[in-house]
Amino acid sequence: MQYYDPKTDVVFKKIFGEHKNLAISLLNAVLKLDGDQQICDVEYLPSEIIPLSDGQRRSVVDVRCKTGDDDYFIVEMQMYWSSDFLRRVMYNCAKLYATLYSKGIKYYKTKRIFAVNILNDVYQTKTTNNYHHYTMSEVGYPEHTIPGIEVVSIELPKFQPQDKAQAKMLRLWQSFLTSVNAGDDAPIPEELLENDETKQALELCQNLTDEERRLYDSFWDLESLHLDRENTVRAEGRAEGEHQKALAIARKMLAKGMSVEDVSEMTGITPDEISKI
Repeated sequence: MQYYDPKTDVVFKKIFGEHKNLAISLLNAVLKLDGDQQICDVEYLPSEIIPLSDGQRRSVVDVRCKTGDDDYFIVEMQMYWSSDFLRRVMYNCAKLYATLYSKGIKYYKTKRIFAVNILNDVYQTKTTNNYHHYTMSEVGYPEHTIPGIEVVSIELPKFQPQDKAQAKMLRLWQSFLTSVNAGDDAPIPEELLENDETKQALELCQNLTDEERRLYDSFWDLESLHLDRENTVRAEGRAEGEHQKALAIARKMLAKGMSVEDVSEMTGITPDEISKI
């Protein structure tokens, strides 16, 4: 039985950008909302965040929605970590925050914006914790916070299915996103088939339209190109590093009075380059 990978843009948006009950379940789980705090309904908004003026960068996110209480949510599925990812997250939040105010609205009616980021990569390498919640708080007094923007990031590769400390739905959604992979013959965890919401999400992973399948294939073509570029950069970086080491060794050899020819033969550096050291 074939499942399309829910971490891809087209499938992720199909599941959480078109089915409110699943978006609500994901948000309540990731933001750890329960009781009276739980989200009961959302309104989908355009995925493009229009800048306030010409010249500013336009932003397109995976899912954007709001509640009746004017809490706003930006949900992003990110396959790879990049150094500017969190900066882009904050830019999108700040831009959305700015667009919410128009003439006549009082600033004390602060609207909250939550950025929910699910990463199929690791960026916090010094901890095994895969759940990161950021708020704006006073240094030394984390209980003193300025409401407005909150960021939650989840690193899927660190997910441990047996971690019972995490709430059930948070664990189930992470299990869903990590265990459902195209072309993977591993059986689907039974708990995903027993839960109504993850079972519905699994069914959506099986049924794509022709257009959605085209976009799905295009996504993997782009990912393949991305990996090729990353591998090329890494290979070039390794080659440059090795070359710099060879140059350092050549300098030491020359300082000991060895001939250019001998240094070239032993290090692989051309005589012309050695003469410029």
